[in-house]
Amino acid sequence: MVFIVILSILAVLIAIITIFIVKTEDVKTSMILRFCIVYISMLAVAVMICAQVIKLQTKEHDKLVRLQRKVQTTPDSIKARRGNILSDDGRLMASSMPTYFLNMDMRVEAFKVVDKKNGKTFFENNVDSLAMALSNKFKDKTAAEYSKELRTAYRQKKSEHRIVKKAVKYTDYLEIKEFPILRRGNIQGGFTTEERMIRVNPFGILAKRTIGDIYGIMEKGGRSGLEKFYDKELKGESGLKITDKMAGKKTDIIIKPAIDGKDIVTTINLKLQETAERALMAELTKDQAEFGCAVLMEVKTGEIKAIANLKRTPNGYNEVTNIAVGSEIDPGSTFKTVSFLVAMDDGAIDTTTMVNTGNGTYKFANRVMKDWTVGRRPGFGVIDVPTVMYQSSNVGVSVLIDKHYGHNPQKFLDLIHATKIDSPLKLEIPGHAKVKIKDTDNKTWSKTSLPWMSIGYEVIVPPIYTLMFYNAIANGGRMMKPIFATEIRGPLDSVKHLTPVVVNEQICKPSTLGKIQKILEGVVTKGTAKAVSSKLFPIAGKTGTSQIFENGKNTNAEGKTRHQITFCGYFPADNPMYSLIVYIREPKGPASAGSMCGSVFKTIAERAYILGGGDVPSWAKDSVDNVISAEQAEAQEIILHSVDEDIIPDLTELTAAESIYLLETLGIDVEIKGAGRVAEQSVKPGTSATEVKKITLTLK
Repeated sequence: MVFIVILSILAVLIAIITIFIVKTEDVKTSMILRFCIVYISMLAVAVMICAQVIKLQTKEHDKLVRLQRKVQTTPDSIKARRGNILSDDGRLMASSMPTYFLNMDMRVEAFKVVDKKNGKTFFENNVDSLAMALSNKFKDKTAAEYSKELRTAYRQKKSEHRIVKKAVKYTDYLEIKEFPILRRGNIQGGFTTEERMIRVNPFGILAKRTIGDIYGIMEKGGRSGLEKFYDKELKGESGLKITDKMAGKKTDIIIKPAIDGKDIVTTINLKLQETAERALMAELTKDQAEFGCAVLMEVKTGEIKAIANLKRTPNGYNEVTNIAVGSEIDPGSTFKTVSFLVAMDDGAIDTTTMVNTGNGTYKFANRVMKDWTVGRRPGFGVIDVPTVMYQSSNVGVSVLIDKHYGHNPQKFLDLIHATKIDSPLKLEIPGHAKVKIKDTDNKTWSKTSLPWMSIGYEVIVPPIYTLMFYNAIANGGRMMKPIFATEIRGPLDSVKHLTPVVVNEQICKPSTLGKIQKILEGVVTKGTAKAVSSKLFPIAGKTGTSQIFENGKNTNAEGKTRHQITFCGYFPADNPMYSLIVYIREPKGPASAGSMCGSVFKTIAERAYILGGGDVPSWAKDSVDNVISAEQAEAQEIILHSVDEDIIPDLTELTAAESIYLLETLGIDVEIKGAGRVAEQSVKPGTSATEVKKITLTLK
């Protein structure tokens, strides 16, 4: 290789020398000679180039590849936009919003340029103006404090000095980028940003625990609820890009485009959700209970239309945990319906079966079973099966179940399993509790297990499963899985429909079902749930009360017995639209499932019936309060249009959370006065949002 290069160089030199030495009088011969010499020279240069190329491709190939890999730009990730979670009518319940951390590179050469007029650098001439603008904007430090921080960072030649400690919303970023120094951009102003996407819930705590949360770093995805279950669909797929300089400017070269996440359409109806939370909140506050839940389910489909979970905190009742799907509780007397349904379907008992409950006490082995009448009034004596349920007699249920299955308790348990109330459902709320019905081979099984299980003790049934069972009774015996989403909407309007899921086509014989339905109606019309009765439509259901045992004790620090209460049922009883469960834990006063849970049930049921277009007299519609009014519903429909058109919407009757989200979306700061819902706003609806920087909202 070296030899070829040397020969080529000698050929060129000889050619050049020949041009000057060789002389001829024949002009034609001289020209030909000169052309030949030039041709030989060019050929020699070409030979040298080819030789060098061959050398690079052979001997130095591996070395050059290593060098290329070393200097090659590593592709950067393009973040996909996380999809939205929507209500059943398409309104945003969870969405992503960009925020920005603002930084300055203090090493920028333009900062050092000296002004000939005063002899100061560009940075020195403008830093105080920037400090004043930041102080006026954020009001968290004085201009002098901001100036001191900026000057210190400049002396230390910091490459990423964070101007403001917290992330700011997009509208703030647009304003700040026009501040002194920063308005010169990245190259001359050293202004850089870091985008951070955050998750927002426009409707505040409405169904918050069901919607769920994401991790603080959004890339980690969903942490709980629907955010976690549908994380793969919501997250989308990240892309890849290489940032390179072209014509002196940084340019992104897209290798693989990002695919944004899909939207999840939930079953939640915002009007019904609002109704459920208000009704539950009012009763929990009145009873000073520890926590409670209310779940409304559409009978035919299993769609959860509302799910409220409220727990007492130092700041009032809030959605802290998903009680309805996550609580492992003794279902109490609501489980009596399960016991009687399977015994009746097995032919062990019928509506005409009689049982002697005596004075309300009965001893099983070494334990005494008591009715709620003990110490209050005489026992029920001899009563039939429907009356046992109307009056929720513990003794009546336990005596009958023990009589017919005491010799073979596993048969009774197998009948319960056959209903599929304890089917292992993969609900869309990760980490949900499961039904636990122990069998006779369980080490905790005893001679008293059967009678106590028959009335809802020594079994675990989360509220959502109890609701699923009662919904099956309302649905002609067909058990539907509770579902929380109906659609997954992808790009280009592609839609994947999520169909209802049948858990059990028939939980019992039709004849048995009809008898149980009649009994549950009687519980409301002439039993322990009279307080639930409505003038608008018939209701069917069952009350449930059980003591709370923890560490072997059922009393609180004051020595009072702790209770949890439930009412589960459906309406209208003669043509069911919805099933509903209300659960309250540890009310401070005397526990009454009929009046406490029943009050919440009745409020939600009547409003759901009216909002669902049920046939009711005009006076009933006029009497419904604490529901999203027609005006409010209309206002919320206008809101999205208002945001698109950059005009101030009518915020009357909206919550503080809803109002703040909407106004901040328009780039407007909000001041809140009072509590409750928006009664007054300082800027009239219809005003151009571009003319407004701040709005004061008065809540009542």
